[in-house]
Amino acid sequence: MQTLTQATALDGTQRAEKAPPAAGQIVISPRVVFTLARNAALSTYGVVGIASRFTGFDCTHTDPRRGLEIQITDNPTTGNKHVAVTIYIIAEYGVRIQAVTSSLQHQIRYSIERSTGYAVDAVNVHVTGLRVTNED
Repeated sequence: MQTLTQATALDGTQRAEKAPPAAGQIVISPRVVFTLARNAALSTYGVVGIASRFTGFDCTHTDPRRGLEIQITDNPTTGNKHVAVTIYIIAEYGVRIQAVTSSLQHQIRYSIERSTGYAVDAVNVHVTGLRVTNED
């Protein structure tokens, strides 16, 4: 598909020019979306870490991939990408859990939509535990 643009020559005459074709395709890796969601989660106030979705296994320092799921789907009619995020977290003891989860949903949605342009359909947050942090 070629696009024609109007150009004005130095003598004032109008002529049509071909616009340059698109230079290629832009592909965003699912790992990028994962990293955006993980960083947004870990920077949210009240989130101590990402937990495993398997009960009884805390992986805040070993493997955060077990507690974060990213599903990217293509809308065939519009060509837009849609993202659904499921995250399992450990919250800080003493904070209001509803406020933390609401803030976490907003942070993840904003980070992904701002950086990639993908539409975030859902951010599901599961609080699997509480941790007391030492304030010595």
